[in-house]
Amino acid sequence: VKDRLDIKSTINCQRPVNCRWGPYGEWSECDGCSSTKTRHVEVYAQFGGVPCSGEATRTHPCVPHRGCPLATSCGDRFRCTSGQCISQSLVCNGDHDCEDSLDERSCDQDGSQYSCDLDKTPPSSDFTGKLRAGVINTLSFGGQCRKVFSGDHKVSYRLPQNILRYSFEVEVDNEESDESYDSFWSYEQHIQSNALVGHDRRTFHKELRDNKNIVKLAQFQNSAPQYLTLAEGFWKALSLLPNTYDYSAYRRLFDTYGTHYLSEGSLGGKYQALLELNRQALESTGKNFDNNNDVARRTLKSCFCKLNRKAIQCGLFWECCELIPRNNVNKTSIKVNVFGGDPTFTGALSLLDLENPEANGEIYDNWASSVKDFPEVIDQKLRPLHELVKEVQCAGLKKLHLKRATEEYLATEHPCHCRPCHSNGQPLLTGSECSCICRPGTSGPACEIGAVIGEQPGLIHGSWSCWSSWGSCSGGQRSRIRSCNNPAPSRGGHQCSGLRLERKPCEDADIHFLQMMEPQCFNISVTPPMTCGAPPNLRNGFIQNPKDFYLVGNTVEYSCIPDHYLSGDAVAQCTEDQKWRTGPLVCKSTSSPHQLLIATPTQAAYQIGDRVSLSCPVGSVLDAEVSEIVCSPSLQWSPSPATPSAPSPSGLKCKLWENVGRTECVCKMPSQCLPSLQLCARLGSSRARLLSVCQLGALQCLGRSFELASDCDWPEETPTSCANCQPGTICQKSKCVCQNASECPLDSAPLCVNSGVGSVAMAMTECEVGARRCAGEKVNVFSIEACPQ
Repeated sequence: VKDRLDIKSTINCQRPVNCRWGPYGEWSECDGCSSTKTRHVEVYAQFGGVPCSGEATRTHPCVPHRGCPLATSCGDRFRCTSGQCISQSLVCNGDHDCEDSLDERSCDQDGSQYSCDLDKTPPSSDFTGKLRAGVINTLSFGGQCRKVFSGDHKVSYRLPQNILRYSFEVEVDNEESDESYDSFWSYEQHIQSNALVGHDRRTFHKELRDNKNIVKLAQFQNSAPQYLTLAEGFWKALSLLPNTYDYSAYRRLFDTYGTHYLSEGSLGGKYQALLELNRQALESTGKNFDNNNDVARRTLKSCFCKLNRKAIQCGLFWECCELIPRNNVNKTSIKVNVFGGDPTFTGALSLLDLENPEANGEIYDNWASSVKDFPEVIDQKLRPLHELVKEVQCAGLKKLHLKRATEEYLATEHPCHCRPCHSNGQPLLTGSECSCICRPGTSGPACEIGAVIGEQPGLIHGSWSCWSSWGSCSGGQRSRIRSCNNPAPSRGGHQCSGLRLERKPCEDADIHFLQMMEPQCFNISVTPPMTCGAPPNLRNGFIQNPKDFYLVGNTVEYSCIPDHYLSGDAVAQCTEDQKWRTGPLVCKSTSSPHQLLIATPTQAAYQIGDRVSLSCPVGSVLDAEVSEIVCSPSLQWSPSPATPSAPSPSGLKCKLWENVGRTECVCKMPSQCLPSLQLCARLGSSRARLLSVCQLGALQCLGRSFELASDCDWPEETPTSCANCQPGTICQKSKCVCQNASECPLDSAPLCVNSGVGSVAMAMTECEVGARRCAGEKVNVFSIEACPQ
């Protein structure tokens, strides 16, 4: 009888909950020849219930009551077949700025107007992966000729306009890349907290060990949304969106293009091996391991003896692998998740041969070597899709509608719609079905079997309900609430954390602005202000801080891409006739078009230690004492031959945080700064943070004040890849190491410093400060300018 009572007390029967649709909403306005209505899930399937069948939307044919909107005029710009407008300067420039190449038809074939001598883009630079349809035209160069060299492929590539930064730097991370979790519960909590919105890679469901090995080939960062060229298909979809808010119409956009787009990330491959270790078996071995991390790390290294190039005690292999479940005597099946690399190796990587760990390592090596031919986007960062709404009628209003639809779409995917799980289990919503992630000691569809280990029986932690809809306007604000009743806390359980009430203004400030700028989108009989279209394109240049609207009288300023300088008036103005007034303007290369110097041998890339002989053609004499140079560990030629760059148009010598203007140096934007020495600074009354010398100078140049401080949280100094080498460090064996201060170039930016209490202020270059700091010396920077004489 006692046994029966014990069993009964740990099981709470839970009836299955079947999915149920809510009612359909109203039919949308007739868009083209069809109208749509949408329904939401009212009750989600749970505890083994039946998921919903059918679609969330229903469409039927209709006859529109108003005519089609007139196509937006391109003015003096060129119209592609799709209707997209591009600058006339992009026509007949050798690039296919219209996706159907209409801009390159009926052009002279002499190539004299071509914007670049290179068309090949970096590997996988489309960055689409296996996600949704493309939203960015990754083959548009915008008239720019920016190049990047790959030492691995020994070839130069041309960067599309959408890529702000693309660096080739091979990294192989095989060590200290594992994570451990005390239970499946802890593992799933980690997975959920790191899930990507819109593109979730939540794949594994019953594992406790996560060992990661990563091969990175390149790192990329896309430009800001205002600089991105939209893919024609996505642009058409935006142009067809209704001006009135219709969730079903905007919801269809998510089905095709997702809710977010890639902002930055790495190209390469990732191999994840998930192992489940038996704690009781581990303790029964009698071995004194420091922790589970140590056991699992040595286990994986033993199973892949060649994974780690350091010496490995493979004798531990049999002991550790006994702790892993296996299918037969000689094979251990583990769960793997592989991104990138040749897919033919995936199956072999998931089945380890216990008798031949070196063969396992060889398979891994083959996979890692194949990553450069089959790269995928890993470690990606995302941005919301609504940021890309532009260049269509009523773009500002549609951007707000798409943002609202995104919030509504994501709200329907929230697990607050699920019923509470027993024993404080974690609800998980996938599609129209809820499931429960159970805590240690519990199991079952509702976590109804057993009791949580180490927790008081019957204790219930509180969890929030879903947010209510926004209420009516009162006192200039709207509000919404949620309750801590899903479930409510009881028997000493935790209260919900976070806000119970949220407020926002009744009228969005953006709406008032758009009603003034786009009154036709609101059916308001108000004459809109006079504006100009997009400013003309500048070959190898770009506009600083582009806007959605340009009023008459507004001006824009141009800048050039790296290795180019501006010749002419950098400012263009929107005139009364709604056209742009520009003077002669061109971005010129800082390198001479005619290279008379002869370098022997000539090759695409040079290794550290390679020597090159310098000479002149017959009839010329080498105007320098240096006739041979060597590639130094700092990845610079030594000794540096006297090769001054092309002079600025006005003979100006600008500071690190300035660009060359027509008649004077002009301030850079902080985002234009290249990597420079990090300093601790406080802007206004804000807390101290780390900013580079260039960023501080740019802010000061733009009128911001700052104060150098010393109370920043400095990151732990760890060897980084050569892509992130700071001033005062050089690249050795694919890592940044301290540079000898005596080897710093003389043209490094000057700073005013001292080296301790009572010491005299002295001038020191940015490179010298970085080198001394890297070596452990204390150097205080007083000013980002040179010391006064």
